[in-house]
Amino acid sequence: MQFSDLLELVMGQFKNPKVKNLKKNKMTPEQDALDIWSEATVAGLDKYFKGSAEHKTQFWTAGAGWYARNLKDEQLDLISYLHHLTERIKLIQMLAKMMEDEEISLRDASKLLKNLVSDKPPQDIKKQSND
Repeated sequence: MQFSDLLELVMGQFKNPKVKNLKKNKMTPEQDALDIWSEATVAGLDKYFKGSAEHKTQFWTAGAGWYARNLKDEQLDLISYLHHLTERIKLIQMLAKMMEDEEISLRDASKLLKNLVSDKPPQDIKKQSND
């Protein structure tokens, strides 16, 4: 997909839903739901089987307290993830404004954007010396 096609796709979804020849503009609520839940099903099954093999457990045999404790831990993780995702979105919006105002080169903006949207995990904490 060329940049102009990508731009037309993104802008078309928000400004001109009648743009032709682009897959996303032919989306229906039914197809969107099918895409979302098909992907979630595949990912969920994969995660379940990997976790079961890794921990060598029968997940359905735990007690309610174990499920509650683990669910609480997951919810707390979600709050942290949402916080940092929101911060990344703000940075991407700021970067877009800087690009619009020509305050940053496309090359530099590209490097920053690649980092902001990458799938790299958090970095390890570097041990600090007292020197």
